[in-house]
Amino acid sequence: MVKRFYYGLISLRFSALLTGIPLAIFFLAFASNRKHGTAYSLPMVILTIALVIVMAIYYSHKFRIFRTLRKVKDVEEYLSGGMLDCSYVLDDRMLAGIGLTVSEHKTTDITRMTVEQKGRKIICYINAKDGDFKCSCLDMNEAQRFAGYLKKRNPDIQLNIEPLGNGTLKDLGA
Repeated sequence: MVKRFYYGLISLRFSALLTGIPLAIFFLAFASNRKHGTAYSLPMVILTIALVIVMAIYYSHKFRIFRTLRKVKDVEEYLSGGMLDCSYVLDDRMLAGIGLTVSEHKTTDITRMTVEQKGRKIICYINAKDGDFKCSCLDMNEAQRFAGYLKKRNPDIQLNIEPLGNGTLKDLGA
């Protein structure tokens, strides 16, 4: 189910291009068949090349997600945990998702979290002992509940927002 969620995010991002370009190619081919000429050949070739490029990007993102989730021990365990915008959270680890990228990190090694609002999205910049990473939240309330959870797990964490909630996974929707 976790894999389907991330694959679904990728499919949603590329759905307009993966249906629009073939439809345009079909209509050009139909028009080319009705009118015997080569006026439609060049646009069909250009759209075909564009479709191949879009499909290559689409499948590279899917393969990257597959490679990341293949390394995760017991992926389906994340269904019993909490969830941020594109991230799953368990007691000791989390799948941090932002955009079309996903990575697994330990929640016990986090030393600092900085929250920044970019447009409609809330981006959490997280510093950990094993490296820095980002995750996104739907709104500032969700970021504050996540900060409360991290504050309970790591009392020495540095935060730039006020934590909310009891610091449990139930606050994150478990």
